[in-house]
Amino acid sequence: MISCRERRLKKEIIETGHRLDVLRLVAARSGNLSVRLDDKNILVTATGVALGSLKEKDILRVDLTNEGDLKNKGVTSEFPLHSLIYKNFPHKAVIHCHPVLVNAYFAVYSDIKALTFETKLYLGNIPVVAQDTPAVSRPELVIEALKTSNLAVLKNHGVVAVANNFKDALYLIETL
Repeated sequence: MISCRERRLKKEIIETGHRLDVLRLVAARSGNLSVRLDDKNILVTATGVALGSLKEKDILRVDLTNEGDLKNKGVTSEFPLHSLIYKNFPHKAVIHCHPVLVNAYFAVYSDIKALTFETKLYLGNIPVVAQDTPAVSRPELVIEALKTSNLAVLKNHGVVAVANNFKDALYLIETL
């Protein structure tokens, strides 16, 4: 049985995926979203879905305390990262996406030079995590980065933003 809260959060995930697509912050089937449902459960996008055209069936409910549940769901390859974020932080929403311009910038530069007041004010120092594989294989490095900022760049891979809601996480990525 799906609660009203779960249905509302699935709608938020769908709307956030659409917004990321409209803003050209995702390409094809890259990126994933998750949200804390309660103390044990999260909702997370399934593997291989396009965030811009999400349907309710593309969003999976996963019990973080049930090892069997973690292995049977068709969850994104980035699920270990999402899981660790929820185990280490009180944040309620996680956006992982692959903005083409951000990836291009960080393919050339190792950090961002704050050129605008908005960048300095809203983003501060953005940690950059080395990434050598198509999926995050060392999520503990991202966790360390997120201890200093709610936004982290995964070099050659994308970004991760965490917040208490999707709107605030998306604002960080838009500002970047």
